[in-house]
Amino acid sequence: MKRRRNGDYKNIESIISNGVEIKGELNSKGSIRIDGFLDGKMNVQGDIILGDKGHIKGEVKAENIIIAGKIEGNVSVKKRLEIATTGNLSGDVSCSILTIEEGGILNGNSSMDKIGGKPDAIKEVVKKKR
Repeated sequence: MKRRRNGDYKNIESIISNGVEIKGELNSKGSIRIDGFLDGKMNVQGDIILGDKGHIKGEVKAENIIIAGKIEGNVSVKKRLEIATTGNLSGDVSCSILTIEEGGILNGNSSMDKIGGKPDAIKEVVKKKR
């Protein structure tokens, strides 16, 4: 049974196709899909979808990430990180929500924070005490 995504992922604005290789730093203000190879640092203010043929070697930062390909490097995600059945991540992870499907691989350490810092219940208690 295929799981339905919750819609956190925004429209894709850029695509790096299979067969395309990029070396260096990639910065994007919008969401991006990668089916090719990137060797270098990646800083995306939107979302990243890494296709099953996609490969990133380097540090990655984004709002949300779906990994169906391979990442070799540390990953920092503000919200949701999903590792699909074919996904392989070798590196440390920092995110708010982590999902690993059966068959997905994570080789590294993970640290998780609530979205926006403190849980909502704690925020309410702090407001009431003031």
